[in-house]
Amino acid sequence: MELRRLRYFVAVAEERRFSAAARRLHIATPSLSQQIRALERDLRVTLFDRTPRGAELTPAGRVLLERARVILAEVDRAREDVRSVGPDRREQVTLRVCTMAERVLDGPLRLVGVAVPGTEVVVTSSPGDDAVEAVRQARADAAVVWNRPQEHRDLHGVVLGSVLFGVVLPQAHPLADRSEVPVTELGHGSAVTVVMFPWSPFSGVWQRTVDHLLPGGAHAGQVVVEPDLINSPEAMLRAVAAGSGVAPGILGVAEHMDVDGIVVRPLHPPLLLDLEVVWRPPIRPAVRRLVDHLLDAVDDPDVLVSRRR
Repeated sequence: MELRRLRYFVAVAEERRFSAAARRLHIATPSLSQQIRALERDLRVTLFDRTPRGAELTPAGRVLLERARVILAEVDRAREDVRSVGPDRREQVTLRVCTMAERVLDGPLRLVGVAVPGTEVVVTSSPGDDAVEAVRQARADAAVVWNRPQEHRDLHGVVLGSVLFGVVLPQAHPLADRSEVPVTELGHGSAVTVVMFPWSPFSGVWQRTVDHLLPGGAHAGQVVVEPDLINSPEAMLRAVAAGSGVAPGILGVAEHMDVDGIVVRPLHPPLLLDLEVVWRPPIRPAVRRLVDHLLDAVDDPDVLVSRRR
C-alpha cells in the first residue's frame, strides 16, 4: 500500500468529490480516480460509492479512513523526529486543550513553548471529546481534557488535579446573598433552571455536574443547553444574567469575566471536576517532558488546579 495513495484517499474522503480532491492535491481528476481504483484493487474492496452527489465512503472506506489518518500522521511525525536529531533542532509536540481548561492553566500554557527543554510545543484549543479524538487519530500528541468517560479510556493518561466549580446566579436570585449555596436549596422543587454547556464535547463531566446541582434529579425542561461553544463560558454567564437560570462556573474564573448582572458563589458540598492529560502509547520522550511540565505546574499557587491527595 503506497503512502501517496493513502493521502489521495484521505483527500477524496474529506472533500467527498473527486474533482475537489484533485484541485486540493494539484493533480488531474482522471489520474486521481485511477489511483483510487488501484488502491481498491490492492485492498480488494470498494472504498467509495460513486453517486451523482459525490463520493460516499463505504463501510470499508470508513475503517480505512480512521486508520489512514493515524498512519499518515505517524509518518509525518517520524519525519519531524528524524529532522529534530540535529544539535540545534527542537522536537515539535502538539497539545490540544479542551474548552475552559485553558482558563485554569493560563500561566503554564503561556510558558510551555519555552519551559519544556528541547521541545517546541504547539497549543490549540478544542472541545473535550474532539481533543481526545485528535490524540487517538495522531493529529495531536497529547491533550488536556476534563475527566474522560469510559469509552475514551483506551488512551493513556494521568490526572493533573481537581478544579473547584461554584454556581453562577442572577444578582436578584434569592440565594445570591449567601456566602455559600447548599445544593439542596438550589435544586429544591422544579423552579430552578440549570444552564449547561453541550453534552457531546464534555460527556465525561456533563451528567456529574447536573447531578451535583440537582441532587434530586432533573425534571423535564429543568436543564437548558447553551450551544455557543466558541464563546463559552461567557455565553453561559450571559444567559444567566438574562434570567435563563443558574450555571456552573469555575471559581476564580467566572467572577472575573466581563459579564454584568451575575454573582458567583461556592457550593456545599463542593463540586470538583478532574483535569487529565492524555496521550497515545508508547509515549515519546518529548511528550513525557510535556506531561511532567504540566504535572509540576499544578503545584504553582496561581494555578486553579489542586493536586489530588
